[in-house]
This record gives sequence, structure tokens and C-alpha cells, in this order.
Amino acid sequence: MEFSRRIAALKPSPTVALNNKAKEIAAQGKKVYNFAVGEPDFSTPESICNVAIESLKKGRTKYSASGGSPALRQAVVDKLKRDNQLSYEPNEIVMGIGAKELLFHAMLALLNEGDEVLVPAPYWVSYTAQVEAAGATPVIIPMPENHEDARLSPSMIEPYVTERTKAIVITSPNNPAGYVLSKAELSELAAYFKDKPWWVISDEIYEYMSFDEPHYSLLQLEPALRDRFILINGLSKGFAMTGWRVGFLAAPMPLVKLVKTLQTQSSTCLPPFVEDAAVFALNSGPGMMQEKMAVLKSRRSLATSLLDEIPGVDYRPPKGAFYIFVDIRAALEAAGWPALDSMRFGETLLNDYQVAMVPGEAFGAPGFLRLSYATSDADLKEGIARLKEALAAIKN
Repeated sequence: MEFSRRIAALKPSPTVALNNKAKEIAAQGKKVYNFAVGEPDFSTPESICNVAIESLKKGRTKYSASGGSPALRQAVVDKLKRDNQLSYEPNEIVMGIGAKELLFHAMLALLNEGDEVLVPAPYWVSYTAQVEAAGATPVIIPMPENHEDARLSPSMIEPYVTERTKAIVITSPNNPAGYVLSKAELSELAAYFKDKPWWVISDEIYEYMSFDEPHYSLLQLEPALRDRFILINGLSKGFAMTGWRVGFLAAPMPLVKLVKTLQTQSSTCLPPFVEDAAVFALNSGPGMMQEKMAVLKSRRSLATSLLDEIPGVDYRPPKGAFYIFVDIRAALEAAGWPALDSMRFGETLLNDYQVAMVPGEAFGAPGFLRLSYATSDADLKEGIARLKEALAAIKN
């Protein structure tokens, strides 16, 4: 019996797989220092939870509207106007089961066999898999050899453009590296994209975690992109609502209609009590999590100070999200290991030291490890100490 060749060729998400393995080790009674998971360790604010509880008590447990309730889509419209100075109508918004689903549905709605999608490295693991599942080809724009120079510019993109290029994926703040594209860099990209026929898929899920400079959407800087611009965002990171699975997409009507059609044949809708809580969160805005964001900035400072004490380790100071992309190439090479074999080291780190960090191979950048610092100070101190111990051990 033959299955779908496209789907059979996909690999499970490395971040999900590593997090699952870390939980299996923890279930054996071992303490695991899990820096692999892509979620804040904060609980969802109580006020958001209370809205959902009251909604449940009122019997809001039936099907909602596919694509999102009118109230929720209006809340997104208001958020985009307030935070991003972008004007959308409710019928240009689609709600989904997390930003991940909407990215996937956008790929399915947009791509055909033979199309190519430009994906700058380091990239979130699901971009390339979703492109492949849609029957198209991801074209990786390599990360600069010297990660200190890591940025995205037209000159980096141009060598990978072909007549089959259909879209490019932009994410800032970046997962896995915490890089944030500056206003000047985004303006340069926007001017470049203006003269191209591609779609721009902008993943802005870490918007509220741009710590050192304001977040800008490309569309703010170049309104002419609007008829081929797809904005993806959600409540998982900025409101600590990962398990609630609330994402939203803003795009031109023709694409919105296709995504909604896909939803009617897949997830159908969000639960209405979740929608009510999401409306409250969106209307509350980023100020609701301001104290938690200050905690994340403090943890970033702690984690980078600890990494500075490890010989052979480097990183580009992250300006957003809650990740540090740790460059261990020099440390591996000094130990006689292949400098790009962070996958093997990541397995050693988890199995022998109970520290979970995602190897850079998952993000198109071998020789790196992604460290999520969205955990306690105590775990950061002990986990990074174990990383230092593991690197010293392989050298000896």
C-alpha cells in the first residue's frame, strides 16, 4: 500500500521531538534542564483565564464561526491598527488553531508544484516542512559564515532567486536566534520586495518580545506590498497562551477565502470560550505582560553572562524572542569533533547531562544550539553549568 510520498518524506518537528524526549527522561525521575521548548514558562494571566471560565459557565461550548467570530476578528483589526498602524477589515482576517496552522494553510493555499519559497537561515523548523508538504520547494538562503554579520539584505537574497520564486518567509524577532531586523534593514528589504512579484509571508509571532528596539512590520514601511503580503501572528508567546492555540492571519481577500475554505474541511473553528478570552487579551494589549517581559530581559542578561564564561562558545546578542543561538563550532573543533556536528553533541548533552537544547541542524545552521531562556534563574545557572561541563568533557 502506497502512502502520500510528500507526507511520507516529512520528518517530525525536531523541537517537538526533543521536547518529548526530555519529558520521557523526566518521567523516569531525572531532573531535565529543558531549554528546548518554545514557550514562556509563565502561566496565562489569571484575568484571561477568568474570562474563559465565565464563558464556559454561560454555556459558550458550541461551534463558533469558521475563521473566527466577528468579535474576535474585530479585536485583531483593532490590535493591528493600535500596535502596527495597519488598516484591515474583519473579512481580511482569519483566526486559526495557532499561528502554525495558519502558516500551513497559507502555504497550501498559495503554492503549487514547481514553486519555490525563499527561506533565510536560521529558520523555524516548520517553514521548510510546510513548503514541502504543499508540494513546493524551499530554497534556503544560508546564514553568513560569520554569524556576527547575520542579517538579511537584498544582496544575500538575490543569488537564490529564480523564475520559480513564489514567496519569501520573513521572521523578526527571529526563532531560533532572537535576531531583530532593524527599521533600516526592513526598509531596504521592503524597497527590494516592492519590485518583485513574490508574496511576502511575515511571521510576527514574537512581536511583543522585541526588547531593544520597536517592532516594525514590513507593511508599515511599504504599503505597496499589501496585495501580496501575508501577516501571521498569534497569542501564544505575547500572552503566554501556547496551549490555547489562537493564531491570526491578515491577508488579501482571495487568499483569505482559500484559507477559510481549508478550515471548513479541517479544524472548522476555535472554541467560543477560547475566543472570548482571546478578545479580552487582544483588547488589553501588550501592557498586560509588561512585567513578564522585564523578567525575560533579566533572564537574557543572566544567560548571556553565564555563556560568556564558557571557552569556545560564542553568540550574537539576541534582541528579541527568548532564544540565544549558541555557536559551539570552535568548541567542537577544539575537541576534535566535526565543527558542524551539533546534532551529535546535542544528543550527548541530553542523554548524559540531562540538558535539552535544539541542535542547529534543525534550523539550517549546523554547529549551533538553540537555548530558550524562558525558564527559571536556577535552571539557567545549573543547565548552562552542565553545558560547560559537557564541552570540557568532550575536549578531555
